[in-house]
Order: sequence, then C-alpha cells, then structure tokens
Amino acid sequence: MKLKEVTIHKYKSIESDQTFLVEDDVTVLVGMNESGKTSILEALAKSNYFQKDSKFQYNTTHDYPRKEKKKLDKSGADPYAISCVYTIPQTLLDQISKEVGNDIFTQTEVKVSHKYSNEIIFENIQTDFQKFVEGKTTLLGISSKTLNDKLLACENATTLDAVIAEYKDDNIVNGLTSLKKYFENE
Repeated sequence: MKLKEVTIHKYKSIESDQTFLVEDDVTVLVGMNESGKTSILEALAKSNYFQKDSKFQYNTTHDYPRKEKKKLDKSGADPYAISCVYTIPQTLLDQISKEVGNDIFTQTEVKVSHKYSNEIIFENIQTDFQKFVEGKTTLLGISSKTLNDKLLACENATTLDAVIAEYKDDNIVNGLTSLKKYFENE
C-alpha cells in the first residue's frame, strides 16, 4: 500500500490537526526550528514501525502536547495520534478478491488511525458481507438461508463458535470452522 495522506492530530508540539498529502514524486516538510518537522516524522514512524519496539509506540506522557496533558488525564479519553490514508494497489485488490470473492471489497483507499493506547483502527471499510457469506457457504456446499442468516449475525469468532456448536454434521462443522479466520478481529 502507498501512503497518500497524513493527519497528525495532537503530537508533541502539534496541538491541532495538521494534514498533508504525500506526493508521488517529492514531499518536503519545511519550517523553522522547533516547528514540528521531526515530530511529524516520528509520529509517522510510530504508525508503521518495522519491528515491535516500546520506544516506537505512542505514549501520552512523552508524546501528547505537554500543556494539554493534565486535561487529558482528567478526561480519561484515548485520543487519536495520527491518521493515514493509503491507496491499495490493484495487485492487492486482486489478491483480496481471490481470497474473499469478487465485488466483496472494492475500495481503493483505506484510512488507518492510531490512538495513544496504540489501538489501530481501520476506518470506512466497506464490504458486502452478505455476498461474502453466500459465496463462501455456496463454495463449501453448506449454503442454506438459515445458516447464512446465522452467519450474518456473527460479529466475531466467539459468536461463530456458538453457531458451530449448533451443528453435528461434519461437513457443516468443518466448513464453518474454515471460515473462522474471517471472524477473528485481531
């Protein structure tokens, strides 16, 4: 995926949303000393660091604007640090279609936001879940309106396990178990 747009919400010396586009050829950060250029690059690095490193995780004590920290502590909020918009290349879209089915996921961009708790949020993901369920159960040879309706009500692997527990037929149990990876929210 290719980074297209960045919004730094509140990070060190950046006290209000700062958004910039990442151009195809060159993107330049220009500013006076102590204006936040390094903070922008650091916030960006923490959003997609190449290995697990506690130094490269968001931390309200070290990263949140100092003069707003006390107010944040009293509120108990978990604010956003950064939001990044990525374009999805056609090769990845083709892989996704091969895995989940055609016309299930058709977006060409995805927004990924990071909170100070280091929770990652994929925003505005739109899929045709009903078409996905119908396609997968048909492919597995277990499709029925009743089963599909139960799957459409599933929100995670735990609720899928409850549906699996209702069936004794090995073909259905094995088919539903093979769908588990799509219901894991990690």
